[in-house]
Amino acid sequence: MKQLLVFFLLIACNFSFAQEVLHFEKQRNLIPEGIAIHPTLGTIYISSIASLKIISIDSNGTAKDFIQQGQDGFLEGLGMKIDSKNNWLWALSNKREGKKFRSQVHAFDLASGMLMHRFAIEDTIPTLFNDLLIQPSGSLIISDTYHSALYSYDISNRKLEVLYKDVSALKWPNGMDFLSPGSIVVASYGNGLLLLDLEAKKTKPLAGFKDSSIAFGLDGLVMHGKFLYGVYNAGDKGHPSNAIIRYELNDALNTIISEKIVDRGNEAFADPTTAAIFGNRLFVIANSHLDQYNANRESVKGIEKELTPLKIVVYDLNK
Repeated sequence: MKQLLVFFLLIACNFSFAQEVLHFEKQRNLIPEGIAIHPTLGTIYISSIASLKIISIDSNGTAKDFIQQGQDGFLEGLGMKIDSKNNWLWALSNKREGKKFRSQVHAFDLASGMLMHRFAIEDTIPTLFNDLLIQPSGSLIISDTYHSALYSYDISNRKLEVLYKDVSALKWPNGMDFLSPGSIVVASYGNGLLLLDLEAKKTKPLAGFKDSSIAFGLDGLVMHGKFLYGVYNAGDKGHPSNAIIRYELNDALNTIISEKIVDRGNEAFADPTTAAIFGNRLFVIANSHLDQYNANRESVKGIEKELTPLKIVVYDLNK
């Protein structure tokens, strides 16, 4: 990944994490949301909400369409994960049209971009497939933000089942990651960080955080060893709206023992969303411009000059 095109390098004096900001001038008006990185090649994949597509960025920093706009019915792109076993890219997409909500699961062949799998639901009940995880069995876990639910999706028989649903306990679920094969951590705007025991199907708070404003406003989550990294983009007057935080967990991976701000108020930030790790580097989508997009009736029309080209902030976790 060191061959990637680096626009400029920032060293944050108040933090111990070295930063690179990768700037892609030609990738404009995307409203980027999801990120996934090939574990061996280092190719970066970015999903686009506004352009209804996925782009790829190779190790030389060359960005191109992985799938084109609306290809195979792809809608507003959100969470993605690499399926190394099948060499697929799993991706979620959604669209609201009038009173109907459509949420989809796609799998694309990483070598060709060919559609390998697709599943969709459509209803007047609000749904938003947000993030996904691939279980050892190959089935998926999907968070549904609007429905306050987590689903299990069996790809062999295309069966979507409610894994866990509780409006009071799991309110506005967003990003998630595995803590162990049997438990996951979920970011919830309504209830903060939650632990879910997959066998018992029970949740409890991930205790030990200090800053409740950040813990209750996290978008993307990614685990790296005993450290949980979160992307914060739900600020109020008392907090900058953009920050990256690191939580250190205990050996049992069920309690936070320390927390540290990795970055706050970075000038590259404009509603950062999700993150992925490659090697010992954390890659964060810096400028989704989601607030502007939503305020403009979910459109980039008329605000193109206000939107900055795609930026990815990279943190060296060894520093």
